[in-house]
Amino acid sequence: MIKVKTKVSGCFRSEEGAQEYLTIMSYIGTAHKHGINAYTAIREALSGNPDIIFN
Repeated sequence: MIKVKTKVSGCFRSEEGAQEYLTIMSYIGTAHKHGINAYTAIREALSGNPDIIFN
């Protein structure tokens, strides 16, 4: 995924931006492995329930 992102946008503007992207993609990947939709996982995380992917 990082290669695709780099190819599409050209580069990351900062190391902090790259780290944030990787953190979000890691969370989505874990949610997917647990059978949870990415949208649902992100919505729950922003609502204050990030542990939904571990239930």
